[in-house]
Amino acid sequence: MRAYRRMAPYVRHDYVTELFGEPAWEHKQTVREYGGAVGEDEPEVVLTDVELTVRTWPLGLLGYLVTWCNKHDEVLMYSLTTRSRLFRPRISVGPYRITLGRTPLASLPTSDPDGTRPWHELGARRFSYAEQHYFGNPGGYLRWVVGVSDAGAPLAPPIGCDGDTWGAAKVAAYRRVARINSVLIVGSTIDLDSVLPRGIAPDLDTVRLLELRHPARVALASRYYAARSAGERWKNHRNGE
Repeated sequence: MRAYRRMAPYVRHDYVTELFGEPAWEHKQTVREYGGAVGEDEPEVVLTDVELTVRTWPLGLLGYLVTWCNKHDEVLMYSLTTRSRLFRPRISVGPYRITLGRTPLASLPTSDPDGTRPWHELGARRFSYAEQHYFGNPGGYLRWVVGVSDAGAPLAPPIGCDGDTWGAAKVAAYRRVARINSVLIVGSTIDLDSVLPRGIAPDLDTVRLLELRHPARVALASRYYAARSAGERWKNHRNGE
């Protein structure tokens, strides 16, 4: 955590390797980046596709660190994810302090005051939830994204979030029970719609290959996810949903 607290957007990739060593995974990802405005009377924001280098570090069996770098190897954004109850770091989200893996989403203000809806995804096997927070100058004019990833722990699938039917009441109920297991810190240039919700943490289908070396851990995680999903389905059925 001392090394993590020395990170910030726009530091060099070489600086990160000095802190954490070489990453275990590296791949390219195309995202959208904000460019200049066009037109004088009615300026329009321009979005451009750019290719970033995504690198992932396993932090032992405790969690993951991910960075996204531009062609100059500057870190445009980075995320931290916990995988273990033994790793519950206190970290900053703008002017707020949270405990990763323990603090519920509802401990932070409601998402983006501009009305941006949270990003969420729920499939037969994968899920992810992310919401944006912006604090202006107290947050360094950065965007802070917190959420729940299937690559982290504890697991809290956003049951019932199909399409646009996940109304404000259900979002509020989910935010009260779901604990933040991932935090993404983003500079000012990236269009989050091109990254989230899965970009809140590393890709589970990649990092789980290391987890397979620890079958007991995989079995416990699978049982937890199955039991949680069954409980949510029973609760929804009981409430007539």
